[in-house]
Amino acid sequence: MKTNQFNVEEEQKKIVLERFKTLNPESKIFLGGDSLVSVKELMGHVEKGDDFGKNIIKVQMKMLQILAKEVK
Repeated sequence: MKTNQFNVEEEQKKIVLERFKTLNPESKIFLGGDSLVSVKELMGHVEKGDDFGKNIIKVQMKMLQILAKEVK
């Protein structure tokens, strides 16, 4: 019998990608220093699951948690 497993990291990845899809892919986001990165580039890192992409997911999830607390 096959069990359904809930993969938190995969679900968070989907949430972040869906959030980014609401933005203009060519929009640039300032990351500090002189770094500007397009939404499209951020999505690429998230999709690949590289270290930078994982950090993006963490930051986005933290931001969503903060926003959810503000709504209460």
